[in-house]
Amino acid sequence: MSLTDEVYERIKDQILRVQRAPGTAIYEAELATEYGVSKTPVREALRLLSQTGWVVVLPRKGYLVRPVELRDIRDIFAVRRMIEPEVAAAAATRATADDLELLAGMLGEQHNASGTDAALGAASAFHLALADIGGNPRVRAILQDLTDEVRRLHYLLPQIEGHITSEEELRAHDLILTALRDRDPERARELTIEHLNEVAQALVRGFSGV
Repeated sequence: MSLTDEVYERIKDQILRVQRAPGTAIYEAELATEYGVSKTPVREALRLLSQTGWVVVLPRKGYLVRPVELRDIRDIFAVRRMIEPEVAAAAATRATADDLELLAGMLGEQHNASGTDAALGAASAFHLALADIGGNPRVRAILQDLTDEVRRLHYLLPQIEGHITSEEELRAHDLILTALRDRDPERARELTIEHLNEVAQALVRGFSGV
């Protein structure tokens, strides 16, 4: 990993965990001092973060952590509903015994997670593993960005902190895995749509303060 990549991942992780909150200004010189690096890798990392939508460029001033709006939740899940049901259906026809064992292990980690961070990591890994089974790296990259956005929303909305280990969340993943074991692509597709709808509704309620 290059120094630019390291700085990129460090800034992105701070944004994901809301250590740099939406709307917060970011300045190259301050980051370079904080990370103990020159401005060059910081500048390159911020340029990449602006391309991937995590920060917004402020001409002649610096950068801003992109604010989060209600429409972001709707947009994220609109795209996920286009992609993930087909990913799950494909996984139901392609998953090997080793794949199923790996997915079961991830669900076990989510069930037994001792905190939000661990549960979010396991849940995200489950969705990305389904994409890995499909063998399409482009789809996997898209889902990585989308699940990262959802992880940030969980940190941003503490009122929904318990959702990631809720009965609805865990049962949805368990049922999807059962559909994969049964080699039932239609059921896997249907369950994934239901799951994404439920998560989106929970995030909208949290964002709206309901």
